[in-house]
Amino acid sequence: MQTGIILCVLRYIYNYRAASDHFENNMPKAKFGLVLPIDAGTSAWDDGLVFERMKKVTKICEGLGFDSVWGPDHLMTGHSLETFEVWTVLAGLSQVTETMHLGTLVNCATHRNPALLAKIVATLDVISNGRVDLGIGAGWNGFEQLAYGLPWEETPKFRIQRLIEVIKILRGMWTQDRFTFKGKYYSVNEAACLPKPIQKPSPKILIGGKGEKLLLRAVARYADAWNIDELTTEDYAHKLQVIRDHCASVGTDYNQIEKTMEQYVLISSRPEQQQRLVDWTNMHIATSPERRRLGKQPVTVKLEDIRKEYIFGSVEEVTERFAEYIKVGVQRFMIYFLDYPSLDSILPLAKEVIPSL
Repeated sequence: MQTGIILCVLRYIYNYRAASDHFENNMPKAKFGLVLPIDAGTSAWDDGLVFERMKKVTKICEGLGFDSVWGPDHLMTGHSLETFEVWTVLAGLSQVTETMHLGTLVNCATHRNPALLAKIVATLDVISNGRVDLGIGAGWNGFEQLAYGLPWEETPKFRIQRLIEVIKILRGMWTQDRFTFKGKYYSVNEAACLPKPIQKPSPKILIGGKGEKLLLRAVARYADAWNIDELTTEDYAHKLQVIRDHCASVGTDYNQIEKTMEQYVLISSRPEQQQRLVDWTNMHIATSPERRRLGKQPVTVKLEDIRKEYIFGSVEEVTERFAEYIKVGVQRFMIYFLDYPSLDSILPLAKEVIPSL
């Protein structure tokens, strides 16, 4: 009798260990996407907007296994205000790529009428054969909104309310033959969005932002994925717990929300290049039109300040930092390579860092 019990226990332990080993060996690796600097100055190494160069770097990254390419949605930003329109850029890239998903990081909810945005996304999903991910947020840059005569709410609460209405219209127009909606900010009446997106039931909606009370609650209720820009690992883990709590309160499966992160990356141990990174960061802070509009005083950051959030250093240091973020829950990284358009960080990331994670 005792022998039988012992055998059962041993069999249970063996099966448990085998299952654990299988799980660890088959855990999905984090995905990596390229973020293009489509406003001049987003790269610390490059100040120009050259679409041919964007195509070249994107195609190289696709060949290296990057799963997606992203662009920020701005109209006039950066110290020179030179900016490409993101959906035009993504449409062009859709014709020179085959596998990469195409996404906005993130689309400002008030840059376009929501019904028009539904049509834009659906059209690109069709011409790219189902490769669009819509990153969208409530918006933060009042400077460009006001300059273009677009709706702008100084209070984040009202911007988030607009965002939620936009998402409801997008989902409705993508999934229904005719869609009618009347909200506080937007309305559509028997609106058709044909042809429908190829992806069913609709393209993935990724919500970007960090506000814990309202924005992350909207993530729990409406998002397929969540994105945030550079944060420490401790802060990222805290935000995930907030999303988890919101999911529990609204009845959403937390595990169905993809956790993503926008990051700035430089693979270099050269002191002069790291100082260039510090100077570039301080230049952006000092020349920010939105900071000036809000009357914010200039601040100066040091290398130790940005080391907490950016990922830079040797291959070994960069690998360790990515591993730390993956451990706290990041499933996909969208990367601004700070030395774009060179391949000095892209190639070692693809060939040395990612395979070792």
